[in-house]
Amino acid sequence: MKIKTYIFAVVFLVLLLAAQSLAESLSSREYQIKAAFLYNFLMFVDWPPEKMGGSADPIIIGIIGDDNFENAFEPIKDKQVNNRSVIVKRFKGLEELKKSSEAERNKAMEDIKKCHLLYICRSEQAVMKEIAALIKDSNVLIVGSMEKFLESGGMINFVLEEDKVRFEINLIAAKQAKLQIRSQLLRLAKKVIGEEREAKN
Repeated sequence: MKIKTYIFAVVFLVLLLAAQSLAESLSSREYQIKAAFLYNFLMFVDWPPEKMGGSADPIIIGIIGDDNFENAFEPIKDKQVNNRSVIVKRFKGLEELKKSSEAERNKAMEDIKKCHLLYICRSEQAVMKEIAALIKDSNVLIVGSMEKFLESGGMINFVLEEDKVRFEINLIAAKQAKLQIRSQLLRLAKKVIGEEREAKN
């Protein structure tokens, strides 16, 4: 009886570890796909000239909060967009930034506002509107993956549909930030808020 119990425990542990490994693999794959999407978004969005700076200035992808990207950006680290290098910067969550020194907090906020694209992690869902308000006039493409993200000031929201990563776009919010999202990207979106009004005009 003890042997059977032991065997059962071993088999259960193996299955548990296998399931955990599969889950981690699926999560890793999901974020690799999202990282590729973020890179591709850069090629189909036009920022105001004053946001782009000099021709040698990099395009910055910012990530705020507890992220699961890990090494997902490795495949794009040497790629360019319009002859500009693409760099990824990670930032502490907003509540954690508030606890840091004033100098550190101000520096982080300045760097966040310099981003061209900011991915807001799920850990920031409770303060998402606050983050959007802080960078409102900084011409930042705000991307996330959470419920009611577009209604809270987000511009592109990832959604999982039948294990596939898709995205929705808030065209109104993007235009308010003086960003031009090209039609090629709009056509690939699952949903576009503001598209019908745009078509009527």
